[in-house]
Amino acid sequence: MENKPIKFRYDDGTIIAENVEEPPDNFVWDKRVEKWRAMGMHYDQAVKQLREAGVNYLSSVPRYKQIHPKLRLHFALHFYQEEALKAWIDANCRGSVVLPTGAGKSLLALKAIEFVERSTLVIVPTIDLMSQWYDLLTNAFDFDIGLLGGGYHEIQDITVTTYDSAYRYCSEYGNLFAFLIFDEVHHLPAPSFSHIPQMSIASRRLGLTATYERLDGMHEILKELVGDVVYRKSIDDLSGEFLSEYETIKLYVELTPQERGEYDQEHQIYLNFLRDHDIQLFGRKWREFVKLSANNPDARRAMLAYNRAKSIALGAEGKLNILESLLKQHCKDRVIIFTENNDLVYKISMRHLIPVVTHQTKTKERKRILEFFNTGKYPAIVTSKVLNEGVNVPEANIAIVLSGSGSSMEYTQRLGRILRKKEGKFATLYEVISKDTLEKGISQRRRRKPKQKQDTEAQFQLL
Repeated sequence: MENKPIKFRYDDGTIIAENVEEPPDNFVWDKRVEKWRAMGMHYDQAVKQLREAGVNYLSSVPRYKQIHPKLRLHFALHFYQEEALKAWIDANCRGSVVLPTGAGKSLLALKAIEFVERSTLVIVPTIDLMSQWYDLLTNAFDFDIGLLGGGYHEIQDITVTTYDSAYRYCSEYGNLFAFLIFDEVHHLPAPSFSHIPQMSIASRRLGLTATYERLDGMHEILKELVGDVVYRKSIDDLSGEFLSEYETIKLYVELTPQERGEYDQEHQIYLNFLRDHDIQLFGRKWREFVKLSANNPDARRAMLAYNRAKSIALGAEGKLNILESLLKQHCKDRVIIFTENNDLVYKISMRHLIPVVTHQTKTKERKRILEFFNTGKYPAIVTSKVLNEGVNVPEANIAIVLSGSGSSMEYTQRLGRILRKKEGKFATLYEVISKDTLEKGISQRRRRKPKQKQDTEAQFQLL
């Protein structure tokens, strides 16, 4: 009696195989339904395996379409965009491209959509970015562009969505798209977001980012979810011809006598605990210290001392004096002020009457503030972290980092905000650091990679 062909069907983000004697790789027995099951991402490999073995199969899994998206935007890719596109195609249309902010990653993606000619889902981290991509895709292709998120639920052959919405619906729509584009792909390793590629049957995947490496090391799983990094250029590789020329300047400020006394006292409490317990600043023992601080009174006091010392250094009064002088010096420029926390953001806003953009800023208000900033009606804006990525402020040419984390990703994102190319533009990033404090170490950590130009260091003189 002739064996029945294997049957594949899609089931809530997974592939069920029936009539199977020797299951393809990555399929496991599901005793609940007594069938073989695998995550959606393994579908393409399973089909190839059966074809190569000459095994008959039937499939109702794919629901995506072949489309013919011809670009109606006329633009030529720069050499590095051409190289990146070719590298991605040569890697079987899988992998991530790492290019600086302003280097044209979205234009590369448009060419990739045109090349693949299959239903495409673009996944982005924020509603603002979703709107930007929607406008770009609508202008680029003579297609109805779908929106999933921000109050919209419109699925089209080319659709843009947020990571949150894609996660919510990945088990339902995981077989509708043959091509996934992950903008700001460094967000993807989050436990929930990683379900998006796992439940999708799309064999073609493109990750885009300026900051691939994560502090937690979880970018390593992107190789399985999206593919290898197939192409990379740094800011310094492209500055001058394709990005604005720039400089970075470190400015050191003294703590006030009161700040110095309090800082030294708290910092010493913290250092004494580390010394007494043989704890290094990083690594396994540091993580043990963090856990210990939850229930050990001495460790808790040391952790509070560390946080207090850090707060004094990051929010030193001298930084506000420097900021006032820098704002006078750059009164004809377009300035973004970055801080580590919102308390300082609102303090600066009240003191200098500068518009604020934080996670609490309403969508319409944020849109208006950024529009006024780009047109010059607002010469400066102040923010904490929400403008690190996913915002288009091409006129910005001065960044003032009053405080931040030790993340090289955050530093690169903030620098990237001021590097979009414009005729005659020269960008400057000021990094304001409290002298002889732990903030110096924070600054050094965020500069570890990617390598940037040599800083100019200065003891700032108030104007």
